[in-house]
Amino acid sequence: MQTDELIAALSEAPQPVSRLTMAGWIALGLAGGILGSIVLLAATIGVRPDLAAAMAGGPFWMKFFYTLALAALGVWIVDRIGRPGVNATRPMLLLMLPVIVILALAAAELGAVGAAEKRLLLLGRSSNVCALLIGFLAIPQFLGVFWAMKKMAPTHPRLAGAAAGLLAGSMAATIYAFHCRESAAPFVAVWYTSGILLTTAVGALLGGRILRW
Repeated sequence: MQTDELIAALSEAPQPVSRLTMAGWIALGLAGGILGSIVLLAATIGVRPDLAAAMAGGPFWMKFFYTLALAALGVWIVDRIGRPGVNATRPMLLLMLPVIVILALAAAELGAVGAAEKRLLLLGRSSNVCALLIGFLAIPQFLGVFWAMKKMAPTHPRLAGAAAGLLAGSMAATIYAFHCRESAAPFVAVWYTSGILLTTAVGALLGGRILRW
């Protein structure tokens, strides 16, 4: 290639990657992460033996849809943060809605019982491991979501990493619900949310290193 041809090629306006292509990367990374987390769950802590009975009641679906709503908003945030110049304020603000709902449910449950019952609703029997197990199950999610974000062009690496951590943790918490026997709204509001906040913080730390241009 001659020098003039090289200069002409470099000066051509780059073609933007289509939004559909980026959505495909996110979907592929998330699908791989979900599969990995399911395998990790089955190979380690396992599914609760009374799952069928639990799924017949409302409390199971309460925690399931809480974490799934956060995961859906996480997908939206990752998609927007991964594209330079695109504002992610709206989905970030909408994160407050499922949190407000779970807090309202938790307050209603706590207000209806005595002091001893309040402690049980808050701590359950697995508060010491809940957040850590969500973080553990989020490992495949981190790999999948960060793979997708590396192919995108986030201009704020730490914020992008936090968004990836939010998505990874929320989806891991959704999968963890199939193992966890706790279904009280106060427990979910405190410990499931703590697990998701943990992965969000880890994502922010990793994003500053992995997603830097």
